Amino acid sequence: MNAAAPIGGKFFHALLMECFAEQRHPTEDEVDSIASKIWRESHGSMTGQSWQDVARGSDAHRQMIHAAKAALGVDRQIAA
Repeated sequence: MNAAAPIGGKFFHALLMECFAEQRHPTEDEVDSIASKIWRESHGSMTGQSWQDVARGSDAHRQMIHAAKAALGVDRQIAA
């Protein structure tokens, strides 16, 4: 799925269905896109900090990536 596409509920559901239909895990870019959406709708909306400004490897970044993987049904041990 095009990671540059607008990230909304429709994107998430389409991505989830695509992964199920194709029996595949989401790509790193797809997980990052969902993590970005989760960030924007939670912390980013309160702080104004964009997802691109969250340091890779930071606790906040890891938490959002884990949340995105959980939302997409990806087992951390397999996808890590």
